[in-house]
Amino acid sequence: MKRAWLVNLLLIVGVAGLALYAIYRPKPGDNQPKHKLSQLTASAIQRVRIEPRNAPAIELEKRGESWFLTAPFAARADRSQIDRLLDVLHATSTEKLPADDLGRYELDKPRLTLRFGDETIAFGMINPVSQEQYALASGAVYLVSTYFASAVPASPDRLLAHALLREGEKPVGFEFKQFRVTQKDGRWAVEPPLAQGQEPPSADELNRWVDEWRFASSLVTRPAARRKPIEEIRVRLSDGNQVSFGVLQKEPELVLLRQDEKLEFQFSAENGRRLIARPVPTPTPAAAASGVKAP
Repeated sequence: MKRAWLVNLLLIVGVAGLALYAIYRPKPGDNQPKHKLSQLTASAIQRVRIEPRNAPAIELEKRGESWFLTAPFAARADRSQIDRLLDVLHATSTEKLPADDLGRYELDKPRLTLRFGDETIAFGMINPVSQEQYALASGAVYLVSTYFASAVPASPDRLLAHALLREGEKPVGFEFKQFRVTQKDGRWAVEPPLAQGQEPPSADELNRWVDEWRFASSLVTRPAARRKPIEEIRVRLSDGNQVSFGVLQKEPELVLLRQDEKLEFQFSAENGRRLIARPVPTPTPAAAASGVKAP
């Protein structure tokens, strides 16, 4: 019995040792020099041009801290998509090959070309052995992860902003068809008031409702189609400007048209209901258990 116990213990130690070796052993290429495809930094980039091989070019421009599409149409761009795109500037490779016989790597007619100002990075075929992709940059050919090219949106619609409000747009008033939510002396209030005897929403509940609008992010954003809104929502901003949203549909999902940007924002059914419903008190546990709904 004692011998069997020792054998089992040795087996456990051996398995643990193999696991540690697998985790911490030197990986192939760890000690090889890594070559950067670009010396540019993301913060220095002001313009980007995306040239898919079989699709129209997409052009982007940075204005202040925000990014915008300028071609094939003008629109606000999504920052997270821009960050993924700019990740290409961080690409490194352990392979650096001379930039001759580009046809061998399908770099004579690249699948995708990115232009960061005057600097170009082009992507060709995928190496069938390493499953890495050939890239042409700074007069040399590199092998890089396929992640970098796959992270680049090939369609301009994928670059559209999902945030309903722009950075810096601070709402101070909302006007709906049936009610208004306005800020007075730093506090939010709903008008007209509820019927006598009905408890109004608390300051925290109103703040949460306003935050739904401040941080609203669509599931899908697309260029506006020629649809006529069924209602209009006006949002007053702290700088005195006003943004108008047309309600294109309420069910099954909410679709809002931002008039000044000519963009449609589609929200999930649950988020959509919260955005356009009048703020009401959250039901207490007792009321929820009894089936009584908030007014």
